Amino acid sequence: MGDCLRFIHSADLHLDSLFKNKRHLPTKLLEQLRESTFRAFDKLIEEAIQHRVDFVLLVGDLYDEELRSLKAQIHLRNGFYRLDKHGIEVFVSYGNHDYVNGTKYTVDFPSNVHEFKHQDVESVPFTKDGQHMANIYGFSYESRHVSDRKVESFQKEFGPLYHIALLHGSVDTRKEDHDVYAPFTLEELYNKQMDYWALGHIHKREVLSEEPPVVYPGNVQGRSRKEQGEKGCYVVDLRSEGAGLTFVPLHSLTYESHTVRIDTLSSPQQLEPILEQAKQDVETSNPVMLDIHFISETGLLHKWQAEGILDEWVSVVNDGENDYDNWVWIDSIHVTDQPSWQEDEVKKGQHFAGALLREADSIDTLVLDEWMEPVLNHRKLSKHLQDWSEKDKRDILEEAKRLVVDKLVANEEWK
Repeated sequence: MGDCLRFIHSADLHLDSLFKNKRHLPTKLLEQLRESTFRAFDKLIEEAIQHRVDFVLLVGDLYDEELRSLKAQIHLRNGFYRLDKHGIEVFVSYGNHDYVNGTKYTVDFPSNVHEFKHQDVESVPFTKDGQHMANIYGFSYESRHVSDRKVESFQKEFGPLYHIALLHGSVDTRKEDHDVYAPFTLEELYNKQMDYWALGHIHKREVLSEEPPVVYPGNVQGRSRKEQGEKGCYVVDLRSEGAGLTFVPLHSLTYESHTVRIDTLSSPQQLEPILEQAKQDVETSNPVMLDIHFISETGLLHKWQAEGILDEWVSVVNDGENDYDNWVWIDSIHVTDQPSWQEDEVKKGQHFAGALLREADSIDTLVLDEWMEPVLNHRKLSKHLQDWSEKDKRDILEEAKRLVVDKLVANEEWK
């Protein structure tokens, strides 16, 4: 392959994710969820061997928690031993979930594994057929929160043909569903003149730049409705004229969503065929955790949801699903009732409902954080809100606004 380097770029394995909020699932399904991150890693090892890669890059959050379960460490070690037998090296950095000072007890890895164990950026040479082909640059988090601009510490060392940088962090102009750690801008990355930026932390697969490649592979296995669709890694062929990226799926199950519009509804019994059809509409070759979004102009769905009837019908339709290999489990239901009022029209009115909507527009998610601070800092409740995203906050504000105005309109309390 001449001057070509072939490697796998992966990140955010989150091994041994416990799916604590899924304990209500049948035993078989819960076990498949809890093993899914391990199965994804096993597939990664297989792909590395089949593609005859030179090395594997794992860019942070290999473990789901800083304590690093023994099961996860042994599983990693065994996979690395398999790679070692095929002459494949591994370069590892640790992120905000598995920061290096978070655990006292670690398992030794084989000699083919190069761990970046410190917060200072280091350089490790990669040699192929006796030639110094590349420098691999990286660092690890020593604590959960890293706000420093670590990109400033990357310094290209001239000599080898290629320079590859591992950075577990996020673009500082975008927050999305993840906290901003080790922030950077694309311009800062360009200025470092690296040949490939291997990113981690953001679970959505995305190529931020093609020249040079600046790449988020996403996580290897979806773990909630926020992480839908295919998950995996990139096989990268790096040459002097550029890089070729091939996405390789690794997931063993996926999270999917399906929207159902309902115009007429009169009886809860009508829900059964609607739910069954929603499951059939999902085209998949693997097990699926399904999120259904109902959009209706009747108020019945919200009423039945509040009364628990909707959840009962979901249980009926899910019953027996664990008998199938490629099961489709309805994991969550969201209901949006189209309001009988037009927001823009109400907002123009010189009445209480109009004033309320205008005031609601001035509320941002930071204010909501202040209101929710007692809950967010509560010892027991806070763990259920760890993945509370900006979108979740906006959805809560919209739902609250709709509920209040619905009441006002229904009771004609406009003033």
